[in-house]
Amino acid sequence: MLSSPPSLVFKRNVHNHVWQQLAELWLDMATQEETQLFTENTLIELLKNETEKRVLQQIETDQFFLLITPSFNVLLHREKNLAAPIYQVSVIFDSAVITDKLIQFCYEQKWNISIIERLRTNLTAKLTTNTNSTTDFILKAVKLLINSAEPTDRDPSQYSSPQMENLLHYQVEQEKIFEQIKIQIAQNLNLPEIIQTAINRSCDFLKSDRLLVYQLGVSLKSGQMNIKPVKTVDTITHEARSSEDIVSTLYLQEIGCWDKASSCSKKYRQGFGLVINDLTVDSHLDLCLQSLMNKLQVKAKVVIPINIKSKLWGLIIAHQCEPRAWQHQEVQFLRQVAEYLAIAIFNHQSYQQLQQQKKLLEKQVETQSQQLKDALIAAEAASKSKHDFLGSMSHELRTPLTCVIGLSSTLLQWSSTKQKMHLSPEKQHEYLHLIQQSGKHLLSLINNILEFSDVESGKHLLEIKQVVLPEAVKHTLHLLQETAEAKNIKLRSEIKIEPEKTVFFADEIRLKEILFHILSNGIKFTPQGGEVILRVWREQRQVIFQIEDTGIGIAPEEIPLLFEKFKQIENVRQRVHGGTGLGLALTKKLVELHGGTIEIESALGEGSIFTVYLPERELSNQNLHSLAPTTHIPQTASGSQTIVLVTEDEASATFICQLLNTIDYQVVWLMDSAMVVNQIELLRPRIVIIDQDCSMMDVQHIVNAIAHASLADYTKVSLLGDRFEHDEWQKFTKCGVDEYLLKSMNPTQIINKINNLSQKEDCRNQLQDG
Repeated sequence: MLSSPPSLVFKRNVHNHVWQQLAELWLDMATQEETQLFTENTLIELLKNETEKRVLQQIETDQFFLLITPSFNVLLHREKNLAAPIYQVSVIFDSAVITDKLIQFCYEQKWNISIIERLRTNLTAKLTTNTNSTTDFILKAVKLLINSAEPTDRDPSQYSSPQMENLLHYQVEQEKIFEQIKIQIAQNLNLPEIIQTAINRSCDFLKSDRLLVYQLGVSLKSGQMNIKPVKTVDTITHEARSSEDIVSTLYLQEIGCWDKASSCSKKYRQGFGLVINDLTVDSHLDLCLQSLMNKLQVKAKVVIPINIKSKLWGLIIAHQCEPRAWQHQEVQFLRQVAEYLAIAIFNHQSYQQLQQQKKLLEKQVETQSQQLKDALIAAEAASKSKHDFLGSMSHELRTPLTCVIGLSSTLLQWSSTKQKMHLSPEKQHEYLHLIQQSGKHLLSLINNILEFSDVESGKHLLEIKQVVLPEAVKHTLHLLQETAEAKNIKLRSEIKIEPEKTVFFADEIRLKEILFHILSNGIKFTPQGGEVILRVWREQRQVIFQIEDTGIGIAPEEIPLLFEKFKQIENVRQRVHGGTGLGLALTKKLVELHGGTIEIESALGEGSIFTVYLPERELSNQNLHSLAPTTHIPQTASGSQTIVLVTEDEASATFICQLLNTIDYQVVWLMDSAMVVNQIELLRPRIVIIDQDCSMMDVQHIVNAIAHASLADYTKVSLLGDRFEHDEWQKFTKCGVDEYLLKSMNPTQIINKINNLSQKEDCRNQLQDG
């Protein structure tokens, strides 16, 4: 809060016409908004008593004018008639003096004492407390007083004196400086400009040799100061000098001196001001600072703090190169300058914070807008993909259904009209065989759709057991041999595995399904007379399956679409070759469930090579052991990771599975915590999410299983629930739980927490090292 300026009470002897000019100035000011004018006749209105007002109606009305404005109070008083037409006039700005003067007037008029006391109370409440004088009004009043002052032989004490003239000049110049600072603050000018203008004007006003601003915690990003690189520094940021002969201290930094003087910071925060008239005889400064003052030729100084909300921002320091007796009003002037600068600095800081918040909000809006656009594009793409998929699927289903319906209708008609229609046993057998094949094809299509849905939603769990690789390969080739021969395609295998290493641990059914989908895809897109080869070999701790065909190949821009759900390459190719487009998408999901990856190399007209990497698994007598190190990292092409969800709440499970699948996590949903304990080393999940409904013992068993599998540094554990009490959460954290998810969280919050837990890049590096 700014302190009030020094009291202004002016007395002059003036002619009657000057009194009239002053009265007109008061009357003109009274027309401004929120300004009140009181005279002898209206003063009694403050009592709000009509009876007393009528009694005093005859009081003369031209001896004083009192103005009460939102920013100042001022009383114009004609005290006595010295010699007509000369009057002694007083102009008073101080509220207390105004009150005393009016009460004195009431006594002189012999008002009732009770009325006078009530008037004192009402008047005190009425006068404004914000006594910051308006410079323009003061200048007008003072100009009339000074230029029209009239000396008289009767009262020499009222003559205009040089001392009074200096005081008036001091007050007016001081008000001009304050008014300029206030205008600059109101105009939101650049803070350095406001500070520099203030100290330039103040240095001239005080006739000081040097006036500077010492700022604490200055950021060095501006590059203005050639000092050693530290984050912040305390230094002199603004300076005004009376002449070029005065040594400049701008950006001067004497770290040792300032550090020792920092013990005064608490006093400065409390408003302490340091005043030294003569450093040679009256100084309690540290020796280091004394040496610095001698170096700068300083003989007298004043230090005033600049505090922003009880925090020391910096100091205003006045230097004099000769001893100087600093006057009280000079120190008070510097205090007021410091207070105005504190307002400017606070406004600047608030504006900077507002701008930062504005930029942050704009960035958030921009990000959210982009996310909405991306979501819209993704939704449109998904809608188109589903539309294309359904169109293709309807065609795929319609073809075998048409065959089944047509041939069964023929057989039905033949059985009911044997006399009219002849159908040989061979033809009947052929029709029945076609119906059976079409039914099997339909069943295969439906199974693919259902299986893909189960795998994607996390309901699919592998059944790991011993697989003999040559036998699995032979069985898969046998299933496709007839199809290959129908197109005159040579289908063969090359197994380069030592006999003692042919045993492999995997889900046998899913492994055969992986090979079946890739091989059938190769046969489908290989023209007659072509070749499809399945190669199998080991590289240290992993098994590699490679399927190469001499088919039509794939354009480079189409390769990323191969494994996307509801995606097929070219509508024309769909019509020529058929297929649902789910085979390779399902294959990729099954490979990822095994902790493996799938890659493709292809070019148009040059065939394709699909390579599947599956990590080696080992079994102990009871459970699965951890994965052995591999040279090829078992990671999906998109870098997906496995998350195990343990809950019996189907609604929550469906939501979380679908949500995390959209951001490329592989989610396995289990209802029994015991299954997690048994499968933890096989699944090697990045995160295990456990429903709050599971007991503390179940959670502890899962955490112990993670530690037993040497996955404690890799696998994170999160709880899922409606809410967690503090004591309950403390128990879970001691148990080994890392994080929690609330069912009330929105998708963005869940995704952020999961991503923070997963730390994908660290995860990949860990797998490579492991």
